[in-house]
Amino acid sequence: MAKKIFPGNWVTTLSSYQGQPVVAVPGRVYYHKIGYALVTSTNTATELDVVIPSPDMRDDDKPRANITGLTLPSGANVYHVGFRVPDMRKDKGLGSATSGLVATTGDLLAVRDAVASAANTISTTVVSTATIAAAASTVAPNSTTTDSVASAALAGSETLQVVIRNAADNAAGTALTSTADGGTPIIVEVCYFVGDACPDVDSTFVPFVTET
Repeated sequence: MAKKIFPGNWVTTLSSYQGQPVVAVPGRVYYHKIGYALVTSTNTATELDVVIPSPDMRDDDKPRANITGLTLPSGANVYHVGFRVPDMRKDKGLGSATSGLVATTGDLLAVRDAVASAANTISTTVVSTATIAAAASTVAPNSTTTDSVASAALAGSETLQVVIRNAADNAAGTALTSTADGGTPIIVEVCYFVGDACPDVDSTFVPFVTET
């Protein structure tokens, strides 16, 4: 487990790759995980795995592999899910914004539990009801949505995915593809907390036994 950060030392985004947490209030350890689901020209899936990228950026020299799967642990209390479709222009000052995505008009994008993602509402598990809709056979760049999730602690671990749903949100939609070089990464974030471990004897003052 990554070493816990306390607010006074929290000066940058928490490391999703290392699973770095912050103790924002006593008794709770907070996590902020960010990854992406990559849509390419050959993708035919309606359920896309979220990748948490390795800090090693070079493809030809990457000692630490990417983590495939945004998995939430048992006991996690999820309170926020969000995702964004980026503008894929290399020079944002030229031309019109584009996501590069090719989609079926009316289809919906959402972030949901991988096992039961076919259901619109899943009890006792994490489901983001916020969606982004495809229009004019594409998904608008810079589309973003967030969802506040009132969730009880998860009874078991579960993995979130980006899913493509039909307009009625009652069945799978049509697979996305991307015309962008290298594909289009759909950025996903999830925020949750778990209960902190109970302190040990080093965290309080325990009287010494006087020996004679």
